[in-house]
Amino acid sequence: MIATLAYLAIQIRQNTKTAKAATYSSTTDGWTQYLQAQSIDDLRLLISLATEPKELTPASFLRGYYLCRAIFRRMEHDYYQYKADTFDSDTWNAYLASWREDTFNNPAFRAMWKLQRDYLDPNFVTFMDSVVAEARQREPIHVRKKYEELLEAELGGT
Repeated sequence: MIATLAYLAIQIRQNTKTAKAATYSSTTDGWTQYLQAQSIDDLRLLISLATEPKELTPASFLRGYYLCRAIFRRMEHDYYQYKADTFDSDTWNAYLASWREDTFNNPAFRAMWKLQRDYLDPNFVTFMDSVVAEARQREPIHVRKKYEELLEAELGGT
């Protein structure tokens, strides 16, 4: 009887590890596929949402609106994976840092968040509102400028 219980405990632990690894892999693959599927036009559109929103046609705006919705739904999925304990805290904290410093550091994404938050789960919204507010307090990050500075340093410049 004790041997059977010990065996079951080992099996449950192994299954839990396997489920967590599968969830992590699935989530990483999902984000990778989403990012790779972005066309140049989609990327230009996301930039235009922040830099020249009044120049967007109604169709372009709507496309940007739904691109943001897809991102928010993906984040919502990740939030529930974390709540279900299928993400470890290091993975979750890395996601949060990216959302804070990359996604919601952009005023257009914060505006889209405010526009769309009512269509997402209230628990997720409550959690993310604090992430969005924290991102708003940070200095904007200019990824390309930072990249160019890092590249120059790697090449022996400044």
